[in-house]
Amino acid sequence: MKKFALCTLLIALCACGGVNVVDLDNPGEVSDMQNVMALEYRDWLATSDMMVKSMLNSGAFARVERPIIAIAGVTNDTMQRFDTDILVKKIRSDLVNSGRAQIATNFSGEDTTSNQVRAERGNAEYAAGTIAAQGTLIAPNLSLSGKMIQRNFELRTCWLCSSKDRVEYYLQLALTEVKTGLTVWEDTKPIIKEGRNAPTW
Repeated sequence: MKKFALCTLLIALCACGGVNVVDLDNPGEVSDMQNVMALEYRDWLATSDMMVKSMLNSGAFARVERPIIAIAGVTNDTMQRFDTDILVKKIRSDLVNSGRAQIATNFSGEDTTSNQVRAERGNAEYAAGTIAAQGTLIAPNLSLSGKMIQRNFELRTCWLCSSKDRVEYYLQLALTEVKTGLTVWEDTKPIIKEGRNAPTW
């Protein structure tokens, strides 16, 4: 009986298996992820690349002197729970690294250090001249906002055929000039998937 219990325990432990770290650069290891109906990392990468290229090619930054962008936020209006920063961080890093625009992290509250340092003005513990002077922060002149939308459909190819799901995701982004409130660029990129087990509410 003890041997049986021990064998059962060993089988259970072996069945649990280990953790497999997926090599994202290996096509063989990520091929199964193509069957995922939910949004996954390649969707974020491809869509953010397309949006950044659209923005840079539009000429919007050429029309605004020293483009400085505040991230107003991207709303998740899909049937999945995820932080849209997954997408936004990639877009903003690509924009900054392009050398064509800068991001006002202080204005949106992401960077609190700038204000904390300025709060120490007059503190004798800090060397004079190392605290940023008044009037040195740069306000954004552009605002980036958007929304991610999801629509589900049931597809039937024939009366006897089993149905499939179609999921349409749409990323909508707009770049607005703060001074005028006018949009200087906007675009929509779709991500379309067909299969089974579409994400629902």
